[in-house]
Amino acid sequence: MKKSATLLCSVLFFTACQSGPDKAEMAQNIQAIQSELAKEAQPSPEKLVNLQNSLLLYADAFPEDSTSVKYLAKAGETARLLEQFDKALEVFDKIIKSYPNTKAAAAAMFMKAFTLDNDLKKFDEAKPAYEAFLKQYPNDEFADDAQFLLQNLGKSPEELIKEFEKNAQPE
Repeated sequence: MKKSATLLCSVLFFTACQSGPDKAEMAQNIQAIQSELAKEAQPSPEKLVNLQNSLLLYADAFPEDSTSVKYLAKAGETARLLEQFDKALEVFDKIIKSYPNTKAAAAAMFMKAFTLDNDLKKFDEAKPAYEAFLKQYPNDEFADDAQFLLQNLGKSPEELIKEFEKNAQPE
Protein backbone atom coordinates (compact mmCIF):
# COMPACT_ATOMS: atom_id res chain seq x y z
CA MET A 1 0.00 0.00 0.00
CA LYS A 2 2.80 2.39 0.92
CA LYS A 3 4.64 1.59 -2.35
CA SER A 4 1.43 2.21 -4.33
CA ALA A 5 0.95 5.61 -2.73
CA THR A 6 4.59 6.55 -3.41
CA LEU A 7 4.31 5.38 -7.01
CA LEU A 8 1.05 7.29 -7.49
CA CYS A 9 2.59 10.48 -6.07
CA SER A 10 5.62 10.08 -8.33
CA VAL A 11 3.43 9.60 -11.41
CA LEU A 12 1.28 12.61 -10.52
CA PHE A 13 4.36 14.77 -9.91
CA PHE A 14 5.94 13.67 -13.19
CA THR A 15 2.69 14.28 -15.10
CA ALA A 16 2.25 17.73 -13.55
CA CYS A 17 5.79 18.69 -14.51
CA GLN A 18 5.34 17.48 -18.08
CA SER A 19 1.83 18.77 -18.81
CA GLY A 20 2.33 22.53 -18.47
CA PRO A 21 3.60 24.72 -21.28
CA ASP A 22 7.23 25.72 -21.16
CA LYS A 23 7.37 29.47 -20.53
CA ALA A 24 10.92 29.97 -21.79
CA GLU A 25 10.27 27.92 -24.91
CA MET A 26 7.12 29.88 -25.70
CA ALA A 27 8.90 33.21 -25.19
CA GLN A 28 11.77 32.04 -27.41
CA ASN A 29 9.29 31.06 -30.11
CA ILE A 30 7.70 34.51 -29.98
CA GLN A 31 11.11 36.19 -30.21
CA ALA A 32 12.03 34.01 -33.20
CA ILE A 33 8.81 34.90 -35.03
CA GLN A 34 9.27 38.60 -34.28
CA SER A 35 12.87 38.50 -35.52
CA GLU A 36 11.78 36.78 -38.71
CA LEU A 37 9.01 39.32 -39.27
CA ALA A 38 11.38 42.24 -38.66
CA LYS A 39 13.48 41.10 -41.62
CA GLU A 40 10.54 41.28 -44.00
CA ALA A 41 9.31 44.47 -45.63
CA GLN A 42 5.86 42.96 -46.18
CA PRO A 43 5.21 40.11 -43.72
CA SER A 44 2.81 37.43 -44.87
CA PRO A 45 -0.59 37.24 -43.17
CA GLU A 46 0.19 33.63 -42.21
CA LYS A 47 3.27 34.69 -40.25
CA LEU A 48 1.35 37.49 -38.57
CA VAL A 49 -1.41 35.06 -37.58
CA ASN A 50 1.28 32.72 -36.23
CA LEU A 51 2.69 35.56 -34.13
CA GLN A 52 -0.78 36.57 -32.93
CA ASN A 53 -1.63 33.00 -31.91
CA SER A 54 1.69 32.59 -30.09
CA LEU A 55 1.19 35.84 -28.19
CA LEU A 56 -2.33 34.87 -27.16
CA LEU A 57 -1.28 31.37 -26.09
CA TYR A 58 1.48 32.80 -23.90
CA ALA A 59 -0.86 35.34 -22.30
CA ASP A 60 -3.46 32.64 -21.63
CA ALA A 61 -0.88 30.26 -20.18
CA PHE A 62 0.85 32.85 -17.97
CA PRO A 63 -1.68 35.59 -17.11
CA GLU A 64 0.27 36.66 -14.00
CA ASP A 65 3.46 37.28 -15.99
CA SER A 66 4.01 41.00 -16.61
CA THR A 67 4.97 40.19 -20.20
CA SER A 68 1.49 38.82 -20.90
CA VAL A 69 -0.18 42.23 -20.99
CA LYS A 70 2.47 43.43 -23.45
CA TYR A 71 1.91 40.34 -25.57
CA LEU A 72 -1.84 40.93 -25.53
CA ALA A 73 -1.35 44.53 -26.69
CA LYS A 74 0.86 43.27 -29.51
CA ALA A 75 -1.79 40.65 -30.41
CA GLY A 76 -4.41 43.41 -30.58
CA GLU A 77 -2.18 45.50 -32.85
CA THR A 78 -1.58 42.45 -35.03
CA ALA A 79 -5.31 41.77 -35.27
CA ARG A 80 -5.90 45.35 -36.45
CA LEU A 81 -3.07 45.02 -38.97
CA LEU A 82 -4.73 41.87 -40.30
CA GLU A 83 -8.06 43.72 -40.35
CA GLN A 84 -9.47 41.25 -37.82
CA PHE A 85 -11.26 44.06 -36.05
CA ASP A 86 -13.61 41.90 -33.97
CA LYS A 87 -10.59 39.93 -32.73
CA ALA A 88 -8.80 43.19 -31.91
CA LEU A 89 -11.81 44.37 -29.89
CA GLU A 90 -11.87 41.04 -28.05
CA VAL A 91 -8.18 41.39 -27.15
CA PHE A 92 -8.60 45.03 -26.07
CA ASP A 93 -11.53 44.02 -23.84
CA LYS A 94 -9.40 41.26 -22.30
CA ILE A 95 -6.65 43.76 -21.46
CA ILE A 96 -9.16 46.20 -19.95
CA LYS A 97 -10.78 43.48 -17.85
CA SER A 98 -7.69 41.48 -16.82
CA TYR A 99 -5.17 44.31 -16.35
CA PRO A 100 -7.29 47.34 -15.34
CA ASN A 101 -4.57 49.15 -13.41
CA THR A 102 -1.97 49.16 -16.16
CA LYS A 103 -0.97 51.69 -18.79
CA ALA A 104 -1.90 49.02 -21.32
CA ALA A 105 -5.53 49.16 -20.14
CA ALA A 106 -5.72 52.85 -20.97
CA ALA A 107 -4.19 52.26 -24.39
CA ALA A 108 -6.52 49.32 -25.00
CA MET A 109 -9.54 51.41 -24.05
CA PHE A 110 -8.48 54.13 -26.49
CA MET A 111 -7.73 51.60 -29.24
CA LYS A 112 -11.11 49.98 -28.73
CA ALA A 113 -12.86 53.32 -29.31
CA PHE A 114 -10.57 54.14 -32.24
CA THR A 115 -11.19 50.73 -33.86
CA LEU A 116 -14.96 51.16 -33.51
CA ASP A 117 -14.67 54.66 -34.99
CA ASN A 118 -12.00 54.46 -37.65
CA ASP A 119 -12.07 50.84 -38.78
CA LEU A 120 -15.64 49.66 -38.22
CA LYS A 121 -17.43 53.02 -38.58
CA LYS A 122 -19.64 52.08 -35.62
CA PHE A 123 -19.97 55.65 -34.43
CA ASP A 124 -22.86 54.85 -32.07
CA GLU A 125 -20.54 52.46 -30.20
CA ALA A 126 -17.39 54.58 -30.57
CA LYS A 127 -18.94 57.62 -28.86
CA PRO A 128 -19.57 55.97 -25.46
CA ALA A 129 -16.21 54.19 -25.76
CA TYR A 130 -14.37 57.51 -26.19
CA GLU A 131 -16.43 59.05 -23.37
CA ALA A 132 -15.63 56.14 -21.04
CA PHE A 133 -11.94 56.48 -21.90
CA LEU A 134 -11.98 60.22 -21.15
CA LYS A 135 -13.84 59.69 -17.90
CA GLN A 136 -11.48 56.99 -16.68
CA TYR A 137 -8.22 58.43 -18.06
CA PRO A 138 -8.67 62.23 -18.35
CA ASN A 139 -4.93 62.87 -18.06
CA ASP A 140 -3.72 60.11 -20.37
CA GLU A 141 -1.45 61.00 -23.27
CA PHE A 142 -4.28 60.03 -25.67
CA ALA A 143 -6.92 62.16 -23.92
CA ASP A 144 -6.51 65.09 -26.34
CA ASP A 145 -6.72 62.73 -29.30
CA ALA A 146 -9.83 61.08 -27.87
CA GLN A 147 -11.45 64.49 -27.31
CA PHE A 148 -10.68 65.57 -30.89
CA LEU A 149 -11.95 62.29 -32.35
CA LEU A 150 -15.09 62.45 -30.23
CA GLN A 151 -15.84 65.99 -31.38
CA ASN A 152 -15.34 64.98 -35.00
CA LEU A 153 -16.94 61.57 -34.88
CA GLY A 154 -18.36 60.51 -38.23
CA LYS A 155 -17.01 63.48 -40.16
CA SER A 156 -15.27 62.82 -43.46
CA PRO A 157 -11.75 64.12 -44.11
CA GLU A 158 -13.26 66.69 -46.47
CA GLU A 159 -15.60 67.97 -43.77
CA LEU A 160 -12.69 68.25 -41.33
CA ILE A 161 -10.63 70.24 -43.85
CA LYS A 162 -13.52 72.63 -44.54
CA GLU A 163 -14.05 73.15 -40.81
CA PHE A 164 -10.36 73.74 -40.24
CA GLU A 165 -10.18 76.25 -43.10
CA LYS A 166 -13.31 78.01 -41.82
CA ASN A 167 -11.85 78.32 -38.31
CA ALA A 168 -8.46 79.45 -39.63
CA GLN A 169 -9.85 82.42 -41.59
CA PRO A 170 -9.64 85.78 -39.81
CA GLU A 171 -12.96 87.43 -39.14
